[in-house]
Amino acid sequence: MSQLSAAERDQWRSSVAAVAARCTPGGNWDALFDLGVAELGLEDLAVAIEECGAVPAATPLLGHMFGLRALRAAPASPERDRLLAGAVSGRHRVALVPADGGRTYVLEGGAADTFVIATGPDLFVVPADARGVVRRPLPTLDPSRVLWHVEFDGAVPTPLGRDGEWKAERLRSELAALVAADSIGGARAVLRGAVDHARQRMQFGRPIGSFQAVKHRLADVSSQLDGAVAAVDHAVRRLDADAPDSALAAAVAKLAAADAYLAAAEGAIQTYGGIGFTWEHPAHIYLKRAHTNGQLAGGAALHLELVADRAGIGSIN
Repeated sequence: MSQLSAAERDQWRSSVAAVAARCTPGGNWDALFDLGVAELGLEDLAVAIEECGAVPAATPLLGHMFGLRALRAAPASPERDRLLAGAVSGRHRVALVPADGGRTYVLEGGAADTFVIATGPDLFVVPADARGVVRRPLPTLDPSRVLWHVEFDGAVPTPLGRDGEWKAERLRSELAALVAADSIGGARAVLRGAVDHARQRMQFGRPIGSFQAVKHRLADVSSQLDGAVAAVDHAVRRLDADAPDSALAAAVAKLAAADAYLAAAEGAIQTYGGIGFTWEHPAHIYLKRAHTNGQLAGGAALHLELVADRAGIGSIN
């Protein structure tokens, strides 16, 4: 359940948006945490993630939140509580490592002070400056959201909990919902820009938004986005309430938001015409972010499988 009233939520959204608009790589990080971005429930955190996605912000907030939510899922212990306090304040940056063997790809791993490793039934932490930790940036489609190649060669991890003590499925659902919120913010922003352009760009003495091929495309995207917004709002509320269907709601939200973002970004480039294909115009950034978000926290196949399983219709393969 949201900790903010409707009026407070609007003010919160405006405050985060103002800070996110000023974000540059490595800058304004502390300003987000001065607002208390990590101290509220998932529903209100999703609003902040959404506003950062609208820029799309260069801040490593989403990657840090992956690690922070993993710490919240771990059982209480002196080490976990110490790291969590630093992560909530923003003074200590954490990144989640969904480990797969000895090599892993970590969202915003370059900014991390501590890695939180989730591997099967185990949850560990490793200081980023520990002996044996090697990390290097990985060229990706979306240069505003950096993935890091991380290796743990002989590094000694500290265990935080095992399956049954930490909520692995809950964490996966939270991450899916947060990526979905980021997608909603991006989709809204890129659709808004396309609509404004369609109202102002003139051809044959008329705004191009008056042409059926343009306005119908934008209307379809707007309708699709409305459905995705409803799915994400429902998902974060169910997760905050720890409802039995929260995993299903998060999977549906991730699928709907990813599809809506991609449709909005592709539709915007078509609306802008030639200028939409230039490097100087931000339309390509949203398109790259849409594709990247589609894979973060699990691609479509993973979440379709989860929906099929929860619906009792078996495998989709």
